[in-house]
Amino acid sequence: MSVQWTDEQQQAIDARGGHILVSAAAGSGKTAVLVERLTQRLINQEDPLTADRILVATFTNAAAKEMKTRVIEAIEEQIERSPEDVYLKKQRQMMNRAQITTIHSFCLSILRENYYRIGLDPAFRIAEEAELLLLQDDVLEEVFEQFYADADPAFYELIDSYTSDRDDQAMLNLISNLYRFSRSLPDPEAFYEHLIAQYDQPVDPDESHLLTRLLELEWERVAPVVNRYLELSHRLRAAGYGEMADLLIQDVAPIRQVDPRRDRWTTVALAFQAVEFGRWKSVRGDDDMKVFQAERTRLVSDLKKMRDLFVQKDGVDYLEDLRSQLGHVQMIVTLVRRFSEAYLEEKQQRGIVDFSDLEHFALAILEQDGETTDVARLLQERFVEVLVDEYQDTNEVQERILKLVSQSDEQTGNLFMVGDVKQSIYKFRHAEPGLFLNKFKRFRQTDVGTRIDLTKNFRSRLEVLDGTNHIFRQVMDEAVGEIDYDEAAYLRLGNLGYVESDQVAPELLLIDQVEANKEELEAQVIATRIIEMVNDDHPYLVFDAKQKRFRKCEYRDIVVLVRSRGKRVQALVDVFEQYELPVYADTTGGYFQATEIQIMMALLKTIDNPLQDIPLASVLRSPIFGLTDRDLGRIRAKSKEASFYEAAVTVAQEQTPLGIRVDEALRQLQAWRTEARGKSLAALIRSLFDQTGYYEYVGCLNGGRSRQANLNALYERATQYEASGYRGLYRFLRLIHRLVERGEDFSEARSLGEDEDVVRIMTIHQSKGLEFPVTIVSQLGKQFNKQDQIQAIQLHKTYGIALDAIDPVKRLRSGTLLKEVIRREMDREMKAEEMRVLYVAMTRAKEKLILVGAIKGLEEQLAKWQDQPLDELLLPEINRRNAKTYADWVAPAVLRHFMLSEGEQQWALRIMAPEEIAPYQELTKMIDQLEHVRVLEKIDHAGNEALKQRIEEALTYQYPYQAATDTAAKQTVTELKRTEQLERAAFEATYRQATYYRTPQFLGPTLTGAERGTVLHLAMQLYEADRPLEEQITEWEQGERISALEAGTMREAVPELKAFLDSEIGQLFERRLATGDVYRELPFTYKIDSVRFRPDWYGPSDQAVMQGIVDCLIRDGEEYILLDYKSDQVFETADSQDPHEMLRERYATQLNLYQEALEAILKITISKKLIYAFSLHELIEID
Repeated sequence: MSVQWTDEQQQAIDARGGHILVSAAAGSGKTAVLVERLTQRLINQEDPLTADRILVATFTNAAAKEMKTRVIEAIEEQIERSPEDVYLKKQRQMMNRAQITTIHSFCLSILRENYYRIGLDPAFRIAEEAELLLLQDDVLEEVFEQFYADADPAFYELIDSYTSDRDDQAMLNLISNLYRFSRSLPDPEAFYEHLIAQYDQPVDPDESHLLTRLLELEWERVAPVVNRYLELSHRLRAAGYGEMADLLIQDVAPIRQVDPRRDRWTTVALAFQAVEFGRWKSVRGDDDMKVFQAERTRLVSDLKKMRDLFVQKDGVDYLEDLRSQLGHVQMIVTLVRRFSEAYLEEKQQRGIVDFSDLEHFALAILEQDGETTDVARLLQERFVEVLVDEYQDTNEVQERILKLVSQSDEQTGNLFMVGDVKQSIYKFRHAEPGLFLNKFKRFRQTDVGTRIDLTKNFRSRLEVLDGTNHIFRQVMDEAVGEIDYDEAAYLRLGNLGYVESDQVAPELLLIDQVEANKEELEAQVIATRIIEMVNDDHPYLVFDAKQKRFRKCEYRDIVVLVRSRGKRVQALVDVFEQYELPVYADTTGGYFQATEIQIMMALLKTIDNPLQDIPLASVLRSPIFGLTDRDLGRIRAKSKEASFYEAAVTVAQEQTPLGIRVDEALRQLQAWRTEARGKSLAALIRSLFDQTGYYEYVGCLNGGRSRQANLNALYERATQYEASGYRGLYRFLRLIHRLVERGEDFSEARSLGEDEDVVRIMTIHQSKGLEFPVTIVSQLGKQFNKQDQIQAIQLHKTYGIALDAIDPVKRLRSGTLLKEVIRREMDREMKAEEMRVLYVAMTRAKEKLILVGAIKGLEEQLAKWQDQPLDELLLPEINRRNAKTYADWVAPAVLRHFMLSEGEQQWALRIMAPEEIAPYQELTKMIDQLEHVRVLEKIDHAGNEALKQRIEEALTYQYPYQAATDTAAKQTVTELKRTEQLERAAFEATYRQATYYRTPQFLGPTLTGAERGTVLHLAMQLYEADRPLEEQITEWEQGERISALEAGTMREAVPELKAFLDSEIGQLFERRLATGDVYRELPFTYKIDSVRFRPDWYGPSDQAVMQGIVDCLIRDGEEYILLDYKSDQVFETADSQDPHEMLRERYATQLNLYQEALEAILKITISKKLIYAFSLHELIEID
């Protein structure tokens, strides 16, 4: 059966001529398209192309192997159909020479064939990472020793300024990091010169590109605060506080005069220096004024922080601080150059290369002095097509290499690039998504290349796709996510084989974190949810595409994704084991944190040097020697001033039971120390396993096979270490320390197969390219990692290296202009990367997507997340930029869905209090007892009254503040109206809130009845009395104030709208419009007693905040008329209820509440409350 390709997929398969960029969304069949394109090119005898004339560059060996295998299978399938075809057989043979490989392997092949062109030893080998780390340390220490010996004053000043009193490790680390960073760029030497140039700043602040950039970054923070000032001023004026409204305008008056596109640093600084905050006049007993005052106080605080940037230091001083650091930067560049030269020389002497050498040596062979070499031209002639998979993950060196081996002209070139910039999540490996983004924009806007978008997703259910789209079209745009999540980015359903199910709505589980250990709390929720899905009574059903039927969910169907490894993963594993859930933690890292490895490393450290207190104490307390905490305390108390080893020696001289045991332990350690001098490291480790019995001991513990696999891995790593030419226990321990310090932990060895029926735990990065029926994304409440932004010395590709300014006299350090620019740029880049990581996580799900987060202060956060504007597609940019967790993006987007959508819900939201999460021990006891009930057996309570009481309490427990967890502190009038009419359904565990704000375009391309009503409201909001309605609708559409869909609906409703305008109230409406006495879409916030909304509310607060928007308020003399538009389709009912009376009953509560709120807030009198029913063309008065 042939594959039915989509039009876009077929275009990607058939496209020829010029560079081609395929933007392939998650699950869009990218690999299948690549394989088909390659196959069609190779079997096409009308346009013959042999397999050795195609280069396919991938990023992993596994991807290269898979692609090559699939192409071979496709060709062999063609041969089976045409067994006599000689051409196909030749192509099959040529596949052995096909360059379907990683970029590093391709570079290696260039070096093997052209080593002599750069003077490289033909017998070179690629060194192991461990060998390279030790070599780097040795070379760097030698370079520093030489500078110390030369007594260079500039070097000593640098060391004195930026290292501690103890050692110079900070500077050693800086040079090492700077070297590695530079190797991700095509020209490290040019980068070093760029570092120095950043500190050679002009005297005039207005001519500094750094100050200009800082001003741009600062304005991204200033503009939203100014807008919030103006919004608050408008609300104050509407509430009758005109004097206070004027005060707010005065606060920001100087800043509003700034044009950020024109004005330079000096002008903007003067504007901020002119900002003065007037005194707020409080009115005793005025609660509304207190609310406004609190808002203004927050805004003043924000603006003062921004003003400090311009007031605390002059632009001239910023630049002078930078110039003062020029000598330090020059010395740093000298050091890194010297290290680079020495390190290269040492590698050449050993005949080794590293992976960055592969790229840079290949680049040197392909390009010299900016000119293409003969080797590059031969490769350009050889390769008819160059395909690059996962193009979004390339760095600048790799990009340069690919350009040099392909045709350079974009219109006639032969580069075929495939990827998805929304899945570029390897910034830490120096991947440069900007390369993809640049072509993504240019190829669509110009004819320099071809761009093809694959947006149909063949992996996931519609519910998963809609849920993902719903989040990202609200949070991702070019400003924050580096790419617009527009029509070209939307995930569209491609797999039509799924059968409908009522279990597949995406879920957001938020846990109120009231305890410190949120990892354990979150793990318990996830474990409980998994148990719910796999239980026999009401299991989650997974659709089996092969069998075309649903089946019970199994553990193997579920993956739990984590953002980072370490204790959070261990918390999941520990809790899952408590809940007796089979689990496979497929996470890189955790090896050196494993207990058995920590004990063995402590033993090796103690053998190397017994004067290390913590390792010695750890070994003595371990099962190897068996001392207790009390024993260790007695040893320490023996001699508090001496080292722990010296104290142990003192105790060992005593003829006491403890003294004898300590003496035996110290003698054994000395024996092993002697043994270490005469044995290889690997042999010593194996001997320690045998003599201590520790290997057998860990095999008897839970997870014994995995623990023994870890110990075996330690032995293997010792063997590899010695195979690289290094010897000695001390060097091995130093290597391990460097690995841990750099975070390059090994994977914990696992003996459990990946295909077994277990729940998998893996990092989001490891899950990339994979798919799972049920995907649980955890750690939504985890703070983003900002470690790079708080380092003393920071690196950035564009802005170079940032140092603190040092006052050599006062010994004080302060941040610099460059450091502030780099910090903010790093924050922008980090947020964009985190947004892409979240996208990757959510798009792993095939059928069920569950997002989980433990949130500290959840009630306060919910209120904050709900306080979002509802008339824009995107969440406010400032809120997205200030996000600290994934929840700060996800939760507001989901909550807006509940506040706006009255139809079928795309998301299910559960808010959980800790009391709802039963500890496993109590859970299992209750299950055991309830099993007796299920089979109608008598429960024996004899002697177990306490358990009986706990079971009864658990079964009858009601959370005392359940109403508060089900209900937001901020309520709409619509909700309150529904409550009083007893028409509201119970929230139960799902939070839902409905309102009648204007529905954004992102909720659908067609209009429901409710949405049509919203459009009528919008027309009445925009209408002006000075020209025909039809003309205004056209103006609104052309000015993009309304969409085409909304414009069409308004044109259809013109008769209804004109009927209103021709009515008596409509005529009054038009007359008062001319005099400015009509207030439309008037928002208000008003405190009410909580029991009016929820009679069962008896939570920690006895008041709730009511929120609403009044359609129209008309001033008529000294009194006011409250007018509400209704588009309900009402007819006489079976019991002959009059439609006018029906509308009165339905909306009386709402309008009465509006009257109460407006009269209290605005201090006015409302004489009439009117409803205009568009469907009846009539006016209805509410008593």
